[in-house]
Amino acid sequence: MPYTFQAICFDLDDTLWPVQPVIQYSERMLHHWLSLHYPKMAQQFSIEQFYRMRQNLLQQQPELKHNLAALRKLSLMVAAKQVGYSENLVEPAFEVFQTARHQVSFYQDVLPALEKLHGNYALCAVTNGTAEITKVGLGHLFEIGLTAGQVGAAKPEPALFLAICNYLEVCPTQIVHVGDDPICDVEGAAALGMKTVWLNRQRKPWTGQHPPDRTIYSLSELENILQIWEQ
Repeated sequence: MPYTFQAICFDLDDTLWPVQPVIQYSERMLHHWLSLHYPKMAQQFSIEQFYRMRQNLLQQQPELKHNLAALRKLSLMVAAKQVGYSENLVEPAFEVFQTARHQVSFYQDVLPALEKLHGNYALCAVTNGTAEITKVGLGHLFEIGLTAGQVGAAKPEPALFLAICNYLEVCPTQIVHVGDDPICDVEGAAALGMKTVWLNRQRKPWTGQHPPDRTIYSLSELENILQIWEQ
């Protein structure tokens, strides 16, 4: 019996763009903004010290693992209090970070692949990070994008995947999920019955328990795999 897929679901960070450069850039932009508007805060806390603070806060409040935006805002609030600034700086400071966070550089294979798939499938996105699909320039190609913070649970837990299914009104078996993480993407999606594609750009050895349905090294391979599955 042929597979009939209604939607293709994508992870974002390190699937559609490399995440580390954009995070580093966003951290620098935020720290520069603080140095201009809240200099005591920038002097007291380096980028590395903010990172360590977030890790400490995460140990104290592990539920924030599913909401990285809330974790970052909490670290800004704590830092502001320590140097005598108002908590009112938190939202504008986070907006500076998020604006920079959305200035991503897509992998070269991303736009051609998405444009070919758009129209034949409903494209959707799920991420444990804070990037929003409509703010990175892909809103015209995607039906929906959800973050772990919006849903209240992170991959590989099922809630984020199920939220996509509910929005599209399709069963998990009608979705192909594509992502770079063996656990969060492949095993998380497979547990619900989704077809899984591991995008292994770095050609790393498989580290998960249950292998993906297919492994690809570029998104340019995805269309052909879908055509084979749909036969």
